[in-house]
Amino acid sequence: MNIINSSVFMKSEPTETSLLETECLFGEMVEVIEERSGWVYCKLNTDNYCGWIKKEGLRKLNNPTHRVIVKRSFIYINKNPKSNTLFYLPMGARISVKNIKFDWAEISFYYNNKFQTGYVPKKHIVELHHKVKDWVNVAQRLEDTPYKWGGRDTIGLDCSALLQLSYQTYGEVLPRNTSQQIQLNKKNINNICDLKRGCVVFWRGHVGIMIDNKNCIHANSFHMSTVTEPLFDIINRMGNYHQIVKMMDFN
Repeated sequence: MNIINSSVFMKSEPTETSLLETECLFGEMVEVIEERSGWVYCKLNTDNYCGWIKKEGLRKLNNPTHRVIVKRSFIYINKNPKSNTLFYLPMGARISVKNIKFDWAEISFYYNNKFQTGYVPKKHIVELHHKVKDWVNVAQRLEDTPYKWGGRDTIGLDCSALLQLSYQTYGEVLPRNTSQQIQLNKKNINNICDLKRGCVVFWRGHVGIMIDNKNCIHANSFHMSTVTEPLFDIINRMGNYHQIVKMMDFN
């Protein structure tokens, strides 16, 4: 089954008020494990995250061929930038492209209880296995995105989603949570003076991405936003350098 909305909440329990675990993006595939009162317990195939989502957000779609590479795109009714749009597609959304002609990709999707055809700007998508050269630049394009616990849609992100979404464009899907990301087999950095662009700094329950040897971009609850600031400002705010758990080179 595939996600048919821009994104859907994945909850810890099958209730509206339960904790948001993560978000599943348009076109991503889930494996349904259990159904209960309009909810399904499932595994998101992208990163193997499990939780409860509303069944109404699922439908079987054609296998995706491309993914959205920009912060956000739209499905247009016609091949015209002035035409109406139906809904947005966040970065990481997966689409099934029928054909590409001139500046537009024709896609198939499910909307208003029926399958439809729409159009996405060619410049906003890449083939599924496309790799960018500078994944940190992708993270920087997400600056000013509001912070949201459990958020993975580019409407609102948390710190580990910022790393996951941006690094996916580099060709590797990382685990969803900081506690899992910190266990990855990357080159350890032992001296803070050796940090550079593409290095990742982990605290307990938090992660940031170095854009150079001094500045770090991170989605955080202090600013309630995704911001770039000097790493030492973060360290001073947290009160102690030793709260850094690990530093790694993700290049």
